[in-house]
Amino acid sequence: INNSAFDIVGYVVNKVAQAFAKWIEKELLIGSSEKITGLSNATQIVTAAAATAITADELIDLQESVPDAYQAGAIWIMSKSTRTAIRKLKDKDGNYILNKDATAQWGYTLLGKPVYVSDSMPAMKSNSKAIYYGDMSGLAVKVSENVSIEILREKFATQHAIGVVGWMEIDSKIENQQKIAVLKMGA
Repeated sequence: INNSAFDIVGYVVNKVAQAFAKWIEKELLIGSSEKITGLSNATQIVTAAAATAITADELIDLQESVPDAYQAGAIWIMSKSTRTAIRKLKDKDGNYILNKDATAQWGYTLLGKPVYVSDSMPAMKSNSKAIYYGDMSGLAVKVSENVSIEILREKFATQHAIGVVGWMEIDSKIENQQKIAVLKMGA
């Protein structure tokens, strides 16, 4: 730290903050048993016929499982590999069903709704919850204590070093099951 023009402390703090963001995303999508459940307890489930493939009809069934009243703010959330598989699906006229859309925030729309990709989402494999669809305002998130990152100087002073620690308090549960649906892969 003392012998470098590079801001190593700022770099480490930034890496800790990025790790928090990834952890929060994973917890809200996948959850932890008996802790933050996130979207993992969705009760509107469409089960795919196959363990590693999705059909256009299954995507339509998933979208239709959310009532029309909640469609306005609906989005798709999936892994990159799932998006890649869906990009290869065509309708009966040979048109791809997942379209690049310059007006969409993340560049793709599927059946008229934005597509979001998360590294936290599982790939299409037996019994995995591969896609979430719906209005994510149905997920209640309680942040009791915001992310707090502190630099510890005293604790490591005898070693001529510093430490970085962070913590937060968060919980989430689905508060309106009608707003969110999940595509679960077959066995």
